[in-house]
Amino acid sequence: MATSARYFNNPTTPLKKVDAHSELIASLRRIVKLHPPIHTCSTSWSFSGLYSGPTSIAFLFYRLSGVYPNFEYEHQSLLEWAEAYLQLGARTQKRTPTPGHCGVGNETLAHLALKSILSEDATLVRELCSYAEAINSSTEDGSNEWLYGRAGYLYLMRLCHEVFSEVHHPGTAALLQRTIESTANRILKTPPPWVWHGKHYIGAAHGSISIITQVVLSIPSMARQLQPLLVELLDSQFPSGNFPSSLPAGSDRLVQFCHGGPGIVISLRTLLPFFPEVSERIDRAIRAAQVNIWEKGLLTKEPCICHGIAGNSLALDKDDQYLHFLSFMDSERIQRLLQDSSRDNSTVGLYTGESGRAWCWAVAHKGLPRTCIGYNDI
Repeated sequence: MATSARYFNNPTTPLKKVDAHSELIASLRRIVKLHPPIHTCSTSWSFSGLYSGPTSIAFLFYRLSGVYPNFEYEHQSLLEWAEAYLQLGARTQKRTPTPGHCGVGNETLAHLALKSILSEDATLVRELCSYAEAINSSTEDGSNEWLYGRAGYLYLMRLCHEVFSEVHHPGTAALLQRTIESTANRILKTPPPWVWHGKHYIGAAHGSISIITQVVLSIPSMARQLQPLLVELLDSQFPSGNFPSSLPAGSDRLVQFCHGGPGIVISLRTLLPFFPEVSERIDRAIRAAQVNIWEKGLLTKEPCICHGIAGNSLALDKDDQYLHFLSFMDSERIQRLLQDSSRDNSTVGLYTGESGRAWCWAVAHKGLPRTCIGYNDI
């Protein structure tokens, strides 16, 4: 098939039909076979929270356990697999959270959050919330985006709030809510534009849309004061339907979750109910971006969530288009890819490899909302 340097030219019909359930099983098999939950001197695990590494794989198995509560793989429940991968990080020296490194990519915070909900241990939640004092420092600007900043910390708080509810854990739920509020308020104390490494990014990994999404999903009442920023972001859309990676706008070339239209579409679909005054504008922006994603979103990079076909597929609403994108990461193609790759542990990470593909297959098999795991799935 003809390709550009960045993407496959999209054919008018799918190459073949795919069996989402069979592909999910094959995906889980590759995770466990290529990088089982063991830690030896030759394993060379790297730890990047929910982004990549064993904690990210543990998180996949945890989320899948809610979708497939009675499913077992290799005589172990999905929760048992989650605990096995999470255990790899128990003795690993982790990076202390700071205002500049406190998002979903921080291993300390992600590991604490997941361990607290797997064990339903409120003391771990208190430890997680105790970092808020440093993270929300009034003297350090730090970062406010999702991957390394305070917006990602908000996601981890919501994750815990799912388990530690007001009904069964009123004290812990109240602590989580206070931490969420203090973190969101600290974000909004930073005058926009929010920057990361000196640039005004707008995408889902490091930019404005990730911050707006996490703040609004955490505290919906804050949507009104964020609406002008959302409108400014909508105004930046290229005539092609794509979005720039940063402002002022540069080239129109990145079409992926982290930078460009796919991550913004995934965010806008979630934000739509919270912004009724601009809902028509949001709808138009989504439709225009999806045309661009359909044309240029079959990326030649490894089909991961962060910067590949897996993440781009989640931005498409039509079932036939979604499955068409997934057909470009079926087992036959992945096996060829693995033969040519170094097989480091990023190849099975949640945002960098196989675990993200497994999530997409589960979404297809169960007809789940096309949300992005670790971003807007809660």
